Amino acid sequence: MLGRVLILSASAGAGHVRAAQALERAFAQLGAAHEVHHVDTLQFTNKVFRTLYSKAYIELVDRAPDVLGWLYDIC
Repeated sequence: MLGRVLILSASAGAGHVRAAQALERAFAQLGAAHEVHHVDTLQFTNKVFRTLYSKAYIELVDRAPDVLGWLYDIC
C-alpha cells in the first residue's frame, strides 16, 4: 500500500481532469493509498497564462493533433 499519492493535471480540456479523477477513484476503491490528492496545476498560475494555455491547447488539439502526439512521444 502506498502512503500518499499526488495526481497532477491541467484543466485545459476535460480529458486531463477526467483521467485524474478516474485515477483518484481507482486508488480509493482499491484501497491502494492512505491519501490521494488531485491538484489542477493551472490553479497556481495567473489568469492570463491559464487562459492562453487552455486556448492554445484546444487549438492544437483541433488543428494539429499529430503535433500534440509527437510532443507526447518525445517528452
